[in-house]
Amino acid sequence: MKRSEFLDPYGGREGVFQFTMEHLEKQLVFRVEEDYVYGVNTLALATLEFPVKLLCYSLMSNHLHLLLRGQYTYCLRFYDWIIGRIRSYLGRKYRISGVISGMNVDISAVDSGRMFRNEVLYQIRNPYKARICSPLSYTWSSADVYFNSQCHLVCGTPFANHREVRTLLHTHMHIPNHWTHDNGRILNKWFVDYKYVEKSIGSSLEFFDGLRIYDLESVVAQAHGLEVTISFSDSEMLEKIAVICHNEYHVRSHHQLDQKSLMILARTIARRFSCPKNQIARLLGLDMSFLDKLL
Repeated sequence: MKRSEFLDPYGGREGVFQFTMEHLEKQLVFRVEEDYVYGVNTLALATLEFPVKLLCYSLMSNHLHLLLRGQYTYCLRFYDWIIGRIRSYLGRKYRISGVISGMNVDISAVDSGRMFRNEVLYQIRNPYKARICSPLSYTWSSADVYFNSQCHLVCGTPFANHREVRTLLHTHMHIPNHWTHDNGRILNKWFVDYKYVEKSIGSSLEFFDGLRIYDLESVVAQAHGLEVTISFSDSEMLEKIAVICHNEYHVRSHHQLDQKSLMILARTIARRFSCPKNQIARLLGLDMSFLDKLL
């Protein structure tokens, strides 16, 4: 929901909120590694500035996702602070202004356990959806910190002194003495409230199994009330069809389905993934005139 339309359902009490910056079509927010490092560190510093818990994040080249816990007023200030800091950084480095705005954001209240789980997994899956890399190997998200005991054994490099903090983090803020970094990027384990996320999701099995779900994008978009059509390539849809065939029909391929089951499958992928009729006809080998009557 647009920021101007969003009303806090918690009435000022603590809640969980999803913030997604509007995708930029003609500009990039993060271009090189230095930009991403600055973005991650800005999130870390914001957790010191506001009484807000950062539960999950993903920084993409032209937008970002955040999952925050706290009073809505403070969560909004948190978001505006990081956007302002990144905007100033872009102005100094690239001589560009007005690229990002605190008003161009989608905000949702996360009011159920299933929605919480879906939001976390959706944010983490973003690099995979963008065909960048697997979710767990993406450096610029909080993915590495959940259900990963090895991650918490990584010590990182301590900050030598306050001068190094100013140099690496571009701030005069005092940071906790135990915080460490990896090539200038503050480690997620120091500022992401991963324990809350793990407790809310319940188990590592639930978490890693959820990363395999192919229709999260559709589920989350519907939860946000977004009137958008999410399109999938033929190869992506064939993967989704194979999963449905395995989970719901206990066969390896749609070629093994009888005619009635094939019709139900066509309705399922049309409803679940907004799959267009011509694509359904192409993938399932059905006649368009037949689909016109069926769907």
